[in-house]
Amino acid sequence: MDAQIRIDKTSESPVYRQIIEQITRAIRGGTLKPGDKLPTERELAEQLGVARGTVKRAYDELSRSQFLESIPGRGSFISVKQDVAPPGRKERALNLIGAMVDSLRELRFSYREIRTLVELGILERERAFAELSIAVVDCNPETLAVFRKQLNFLTHMPLTLFLLDDLTLAGDADTRLGPFDLVLTTARHYTEVLGMAPKHREKIIQVALSPSQDTIIALATVKPGRNMGIICESPQFRDIILNKLRDLMIDDGVDVLRYTELDRFPSFISDKDIVIVPPSWKNPEGREAQGALMDFMSRGGQWIVFDYQVERGSILYVEERVRDLLTP
Repeated sequence: MDAQIRIDKTSESPVYRQIIEQITRAIRGGTLKPGDKLPTERELAEQLGVARGTVKRAYDELSRSQFLESIPGRGSFISVKQDVAPPGRKERALNLIGAMVDSLRELRFSYREIRTLVELGILERERAFAELSIAVVDCNPETLAVFRKQLNFLTHMPLTLFLLDDLTLAGDADTRLGPFDLVLTTARHYTEVLGMAPKHREKIIQVALSPSQDTIIALATVKPGRNMGIICESPQFRDIILNKLRDLMIDDGVDVLRYTELDRFPSFISDKDIVIVPPSWKNPEGREAQGALMDFMSRGGQWIVFDYQVERGSILYVEERVRDLLTP
């Protein structure tokens, strides 16, 4: 762990609270990142010269607040579930807003007038966003669903999803992608999409996707020999999951259930120790299916969502391209 914790035993703040505050401060400052492993309770207690129960109390509270994720046999990790925006970013935003307000006050605008001007500016930006349109192309519906979920900053833009096979079979990708301002696709299919729509080279962007840290941590805890199953909509997403399991050397004898076969869901999970599903998964309805799922969970079955994320660098680049389109 890069962050150093120092305890002030003369402070009125309880020791466990000092540990919590310093870990959360390190997360906010970027010193500790999602996936970073913390010392064990015993190690940190010895390092700080405090009781192990004090460290346990701090870790338990951090876990309840979703700052940490504790994995039996592996340790405690910084979780990607925590929603902590770096204070530097917030502070810069507040400083910019403060400077803008001060400048407008010098021009003798009242606070009410400033609020109205800001709201008008936001409305104008939203209208400009609504006039842009973006296409997303990929080989499987699961990844397209990830794009729709992850690119939430494009809320005010029409986002149209295309399956790669549909464009290939239609043979008119140049025409169908023509009306869009930007076309996003994964790095895996960039060359293929470019070959189908060469006229639109300048607006085709390759976007990097990778499994989330929570997914990687969950898969890393799987022991060889466990009875695993994959539930998915497309064979392409099945292959993505299998490739990752192969990297981790836990891909032996993995069964697969397609969405078109969900009538077999109860029997499929009846002998499974671990089931992996895409982020778009929704539990099937019906008493038998719900009962099978409850039985699976009650006997200690592990349900892993194979969650993909658009990498931050790709999001920043798309945002930059969008800003360029909005700039006169």
